[in-house]
Amino acid sequence: MASPIRKDLDFSNRLILVVDDDDPTRMLLKDLCESSNFRVMAAADGLEAVEKISEHKPDLVLLDLMMPLKDGFSVLKWAREDTRFADLPIIILTAMGEMDGKIRGMELGADDFVTKPFKLIELQTRINSALMVREYRRRLIDAEEELAQFRAVDPVTGAGTYSQLKASLDAELARSRRYGRPAACLMFGFDDYAGLRYKLGRDACDAYLTRLFQGVLSCLRSADRLFRIDSDEFVILLPETDLAGGRLVAQRIFDVMKDIVADGPNGPLGVTVRCGGSVFPSEPVRTSEDLLRETNKSYRSLQAAQRHVF
Repeated sequence: MASPIRKDLDFSNRLILVVDDDDPTRMLLKDLCESSNFRVMAAADGLEAVEKISEHKPDLVLLDLMMPLKDGFSVLKWAREDTRFADLPIIILTAMGEMDGKIRGMELGADDFVTKPFKLIELQTRINSALMVREYRRRLIDAEEELAQFRAVDPVTGAGTYSQLKASLDAELARSRRYGRPAACLMFGFDDYAGLRYKLGRDACDAYLTRLFQGVLSCLRSADRLFRIDSDEFVILLPETDLAGGRLVAQRIFDVMKDIVADGPNGPLGVTVRCGGSVFPSEPVRTSEDLLRETNKSYRSLQAAQRHVF
């Protein structure tokens, strides 16, 4: 009995390349595949198979092993060494009892085998299974790439994440050392983020943070990087910026924040924000760890009178 195929995995009309030097066998395979609603093309030897794989990029190959000019093992080895066809499903065709061929084929990267003489149900099962494995593998790769992209940014604001910050600091400081240019780092955040989130509610607070993030971005250059390192704290990396330039950016951020209102159920809420920073190179800053440490120290040491209330 053929394996059940999910409705969202319809493999009909997929292109199958049948490779066999025996005319009757090749025609039989072609007829069996077409009866299962596959499109089919054929090759009579390994050289022709390589040409058709390269030109037509089939969805699956049924590959005989013993052929003139270029045998199936050579075709299989070539396909697995070519990055374009590394995941191309290849099912080898073997005679009853041909165990050595099966073993060598699997070692070279064959996905499965079908034993001659062929049965329609077995052929359908092997083909559908190989196509299904490739489809799920592709979906898994896509999902992993999507997840990596999701992890690369804060899902609420779109800022970079803490895991990216260290690599960005290392890269920027290496560039600064090479060209003898400064780099500044700012940290800003809220005095009572938990209270703000409680008063606004989760959705309204996230909306406020999103507006805030967009406002801060408007103060930055395209080369500047913004990271969210905690729920209530952000770090800004400013290439080619000295201490005076960093202070100017901080003031611009405060000016923008004045126009971004946190609307609570009973009207606008007062929000207390602070911002500290440091610059490379300076006396205490020699490494990316130093830069982040001094930035954090500056941020934490701000007195109440130095914080901005909106």
